[in-house]
Amino acid sequence: MIDTSQISLSVFFPAYYDEKNIDKVVTKAVEVVESLKLKDYEIIIIEDGSPDKTGEVADALAEKFSKVRVIHHPKNLGYGATLRDGFINAKMDYVFYTDGDNQFDLEELKKFVALIPFSDIVVGYRKHKQYSLYRKFTSLCYNYLLRLIFDIHYWDIDCAFKLFKADLFKKIEIKSIDAFIDAEIMLKAKLLGYTTTELGVMHLPRVDGISTGARPSVILRTIREVFDYRKEYKKQITNNK
Repeated sequence: MIDTSQISLSVFFPAYYDEKNIDKVVTKAVEVVESLKLKDYEIIIIEDGSPDKTGEVADALAEKFSKVRVIHHPKNLGYGATLRDGFINAKMDYVFYTDGDNQFDLEELKKFVALIPFSDIVVGYRKHKQYSLYRKFTSLCYNYLLRLIFDIHYWDIDCAFKLFKADLFKKIEIKSIDAFIDAEIMLKAKLLGYTTTELGVMHLPRVDGISTGARPSVILRTIREVFDYRKEYKKQITNNK
């Protein structure tokens, strides 16, 4: 057993079209994090300009729970920009994020926190993806592309269930505004020598809300970011030798 009383943790959730999900997610997060008996914690909702009532529900949660705060985007900025805001605004020593769509079991956060003494980053991978065949195929192709270009080997690099040592985000600049953000962070962490552990997590079907990750426009922008970063990454590897 680790001494969690010495750990402070930021937990954040990007939320878009999640008016029926975010209450369940945040309420469960408060329950789980309270049970860990941490030194301190905060929960941040990054509300990405949702046209539904996600923002109103988020504000009500901030009024209900003293450790919850909300960052509103006046318009939809996209997934990468939302994650970037979460990492930049985290105040604790460690930062965890998962999506606000209620597709993960937050009880599994306990296993991630237990690995803090042994790893700078704990990366989840979905043991059984609850996606359409199309989403599974695009995810497989994306992970293979990253391995081919960057020689980076993760089971599921864009899985939205990760725990980081927060000082990483004071050392790197995040440029991605789309799905490449996870890979960009992991590649930059690798160059800085951060240690990583992978851990399988359950993936639950999405019951409410709208998923935007598989839109062709998002996929094309993400592929463009992959190739834009390739030159910079090769230069960084050369400089580190």
